[in-house]
Amino acid sequence: MSNKNWKIARIVSYIILIVYTLISLFPFLWAAIVSFVPMTYVDENGVAKGTDVMSWPPNIRLFEWPPKAFGAPLTLENYGKVFELVPLYSRWFLNTVIYAGFITIGNILIGTLGGYAFARLRFPLKEVWFALFLGTMMVPAQVTMIPQYTLMVNWNLVNTYPGMFFPKLANIFGLFLMRQFFMNFPKEMEEAARIDGAGIGGTFFKIVLPNAKPAIGALAIYTFLGAWNDFQWPLIITSRQEMYTLTLGLNFFKTSYYTFWQYMMAATIIMTIPMIIIFLSFQKQFVETGRAAAVKG
Repeated sequence: MSNKNWKIARIVSYIILIVYTLISLFPFLWAAIVSFVPMTYVDENGVAKGTDVMSWPPNIRLFEWPPKAFGAPLTLENYGKVFELVPLYSRWFLNTVIYAGFITIGNILIGTLGGYAFARLRFPLKEVWFALFLGTMMVPAQVTMIPQYTLMVNWNLVNTYPGMFFPKLANIFGLFLMRQFFMNFPKEMEEAARIDGAGIGGTFFKIVLPNAKPAIGALAIYTFLGAWNDFQWPLIITSRQEMYTLTLGLNFFKTSYYTFWQYMMAATIIMTIPMIIIFLSFQKQFVETGRAAAVKG
């Protein structure tokens, strides 16, 4: 490919990426703007009006003071109204942090230990067991929900934190991800540690695990975001409002006939902030894992 054609290809690629980024960000930007729009406002003539966030075009004017959208001045009142209208929202936020946090920690612990065992240790029928574990990824999650729920009922764990996160502590994807990482890990470093007298545990915790941060970061992102956005299992295992997660709590901002879009979008933005923080915190490790997989693959 000539230098001219290469430049044209790069320009086209950048244009496609920019368009894709704008399309991907549009729902989030729309939700963010709606979250600042008041339910009612007083116009220039002193007349109280309701805000129609479904009108189009949205008439966004962010570069004047006060900034406006849908004809109304933007305000932070909706964020305070979220906790005022639904006092349990703070409890749901805590429930979601506990739910996603324990699931993430459990998947990291089990995924790293199990992945290293399948990558380095020798035990009977290792490949058969691993193939069976991978086979379970083809089983729809809906198939196992009834047995899981029945088990939680028999253990009296319905409407409890252990009942929420216990069935989700292990994930075959995490096991597979960590096994593939450890398979590509330099054996020379482990052999050097064993020559120095380190056992399997010492080699794993002092040599292997500290160098597995990129893979662990990627696993943490996948697991935390999946658990934070999970709707189906919390809906099944909880029946008391005090045990709801944020995904369930968003339904409280709509009725049979009307949806309070401004309050719902404000609650959604509050729910999204921890996910953004987690992604930005582990972004470097996530990118390094993808780069390493591309080079070694």
